[in-house]
Amino acid sequence: MFALISAVASLAATVQQSPPPDPCAGEANCQQASAAQLFALADQLFAEGDSAGAEQVLQALTQDPHPELRAEARFRIAALREKRGDLPGAIAVLRDLLAEQPGAQRARLELARLLAATGDKRTAQREFAQAEAAGLPEDVARTVKRFSASLNSEKRRGASLDVGFGPDSNINRSTSSQYIDTVIAPFELDPDAREQSGVGFSLGGQAWSRDSLLGGTLLSRAGAHGYFFAKGRFNDVQFVLSSGPEFNSGFGRLRPSLTHERRWYGGDRYSKGTGVALNWLTLRSPSAQVEIDASVIRQSIKDNIFLDGYRYFLSAAYDRALSAATSARVVVRGSALDAEAKPESLRQGGIDGLLAHNFGPMTLFVEGGYTRTDGRARIALFGRIRDDDRFDIGTGVIAHGLSYAGFAPLVRLTYTNSSSNIALYDYKRTKLELGLSREF
Repeated sequence: MFALISAVASLAATVQQSPPPDPCAGEANCQQASAAQLFALADQLFAEGDSAGAEQVLQALTQDPHPELRAEARFRIAALREKRGDLPGAIAVLRDLLAEQPGAQRARLELARLLAATGDKRTAQREFAQAEAAGLPEDVARTVKRFSASLNSEKRRGASLDVGFGPDSNINRSTSSQYIDTVIAPFELDPDAREQSGVGFSLGGQAWSRDSLLGGTLLSRAGAHGYFFAKGRFNDVQFVLSSGPEFNSGFGRLRPSLTHERRWYGGDRYSKGTGVALNWLTLRSPSAQVEIDASVIRQSIKDNIFLDGYRYFLSAAYDRALSAATSARVVVRGSALDAEAKPESLRQGGIDGLLAHNFGPMTLFVEGGYTRTDGRARIALFGRIRDDDRFDIGTGVIAHGLSYAGFAPLVRLTYTNSSSNIALYDYKRTKLELGLSREF
């Protein structure tokens, strides 16, 4: 028996020491390549525009005896297919990867992201939940929670409510000058046309509903916001109603809509408008998104037909999680008013930024913005074309840890400085707001 065991051991050693057969034996133009060389070749082919060739090389690597290399090849195939716009194909290959290696959480997160991009929010949530249950690094886990929250925000019915109050140094956003120069003579402004301070109360909210219609989804929204003061002649209330289909695809979420708006100032109707709007949201990664908004509104101003006209708006916002606790938002925007009276027509452009950091029970944020306003024609009374520069800065804190009945406390301080070549639009404003916010 001992001799038999020794013989088997000797044979095994001999087999181990024998060189593996040469796969290129007898082939004149055959050359062996390592897995690393094949991955590099796939990258080179893709860089040269040969996406199909790159996928063929990676497909060959899915037959490699090493599971880690097979998984890496499938992961890269999924990325190639996504870049070609083949999201179903990318999803299929990630499912194959996870069938073989259920613990590949990076692939599971990518699968969840692609499922969300195709509109399959429910399955995406399940994949996110499974990845979280398996355990993720802290920074990745927080990013996943943000992404999951954005999916939850697309529930069928919902609402939000915000309330606040605080002192405001300039509730009517007016100049502090008593007199303004005109081409005729200096005019004395009525007290209501000059800077007024006071304590204001704000109340706002919105509600939305998603309903099935002709095999698709109809999203309807209603929102209102008002600022109220002891001096009721400065009360400002705005209302917006919109409705339209909602589409989800590999290019992101698209929301075209019809919209109607109303505004009351001092208790009297000030304006109304009707038009169309478009919102497009695309997720660039689990930690970044881009959102585009555009609208065209036909506005009508009560008792001032010279301000009637078309209002155009376009903005692009980029949101990104910079770390586990820090996020940033940058918005570039432009707008135009083509009024019946050309001197009342305007062009505006601006940029806004926000930086937020989470300290556990609270989130501290700082924000700022710049707006440039240019008139389209000379205003006869002033003999000038309007030319404004406005700066806004602010800071605040949201105390999540002090929430009560779902309402989170908010403290915000903002400062505005508008510099204009026409005194009517030259003003400063400081505002402190103490508020509560909740989503339902």
